[in-house]
Amino acid sequence: MSNTNQNPQGDRLEKTLAGDYEFSVKHILLRANNLVKNHYPLLIAGCGVILLVVAILMAILVSRFSLEGLTELSQSQQAFIDVVVIFLMAPITTGLILLASDLAANRPVRFQNLFDYLPQILSLAVAQLFVSILVQLGLYLLIVPGMYVFMASVFTLPIIAQRKVPVTSALMLSFKVVNRYLSGFISLFGIFILLLMLSAFTLGLAMLWVMPLYYATVGLLFNDLFGSQTSQSASEPSNNESTFDA
Repeated sequence: MSNTNQNPQGDRLEKTLAGDYEFSVKHILLRANNLVKNHYPLLIAGCGVILLVVAILMAILVSRFSLEGLTELSQSQQAFIDVVVIFLMAPITTGLILLASDLAANRPVRFQNLFDYLPQILSLAVAQLFVSILVQLGLYLLIVPGMYVFMASVFTLPIIAQRKVPVTSALMLSFKVVNRYLSGFISLFGIFILLLMLSAFTLGLAMLWVMPLYYATVGLLFNDLFGSQTSQSASEPSNNESTFDA
């Protein structure tokens, strides 16, 4: 069992690229839903951190500018705000995806693992900024190209965090894997777009389940397609349960 940190991960990716993964949207969503049910406090806490960061940023902006002033920000001011948001969010969203990936692999995790990738904030933020530019360019051309780039680049940051590869290599690998199972990913992301739209009719309350479900799904798929590997396992609990320390 001494090679479990690398060989299974490489073998899984090879099988993924060979098309040997059975991409069943129904099965994936059922597994992700069970993941949310079994680890809801941990996953919703991770989502809560993301929402808290957004709320703090909004509060700071409102305190500095009036609501009317926010709509009249210059392009340079908007770009600066976007960069700040990306730098704050990139390591946290990456941590939540990989936390869900470890849960899918039955690895023990703690709430603190959400912040394991803060030391990689620069590389993750640069990658997210690059992806965001590509998505916006796609949206300017047509909506569909932008949505495709968003979907196909979904694994870019977790790949960088786990494999320590350059942005372009991670982006190409994410695109390659998603393209291998493109019809399945289109169906899956189409369902989440529909769930997001339906959440509006519940005044956003449905997002309390949809948001953790999304990250659980991406994390589960990352474990299935790439293999999951963490460097913090030595400091984590020895049982196979998630731990939420308030």
